[in-house]
Amino acid sequence: MKKVAAFLLTLLILNVQAQDKLAIGIKLGQNFTNVDNVNVDHNSASYHLGVTAQIGITPLLSIAPEVILSQTKLEANPSVLALALDPTLKPETFHLDYLAVPLLLQYKPVKSFVFQAGPQYSVLLDQKKDGVDNARTAFSSGEFALVGGAKLDLGGFFFYGRYVIGMNNIGSAAEGYNNIKDQSTWKTRQWQLGVGLSLFNF
Repeated sequence: MKKVAAFLLTLLILNVQAQDKLAIGIKLGQNFTNVDNVNVDHNSASYHLGVTAQIGITPLLSIAPEVILSQTKLEANPSVLALALDPTLKPETFHLDYLAVPLLLQYKPVKSFVFQAGPQYSVLLDQKKDGVDNARTAFSSGEFALVGGAKLDLGGFFFYGRYVIGMNNIGSAAEGYNNIKDQSTWKTRQWQLGVGLSLFNF
């Protein structure tokens, strides 16, 4: 079994070299986020930036590992009715900074157009309330997600769009904050739009 695995691994390496498809690039874009069952404005805008690689397997398939700094922004603005029921409520903004590591499988059916899909794990680096207060007990330390999207490659420059579906509850059971209360489960739903530049191609 080990010999078979080694043989298949050797074929894969040789195929990658034959395809001459190892590329490294940088990317920058915007996030539009909402969280299920949380009383916050939907599609709050934030940013992401990072490094991406592409490893060719066949002319149609490749693997794209990435390392991304990504921010999730949650804005809570109480409604008139909510304020009438609880005058202590006030507008709040949470910034969650993640180090995200997606591992995507890419399928290229036609020239310059690529479909992407795969898992992503994000580690929570920092979280702030209203840009100042640390809200460390409000959110969990990591998130597992599934990613799907597409990329348009224009010979060095590329544009992409993705949808990120969080699979676990990002809220900590330890504590909630005024307008951001654990009503059920906090699961992230995020659109990502951006542009990138390929720096090296081997």
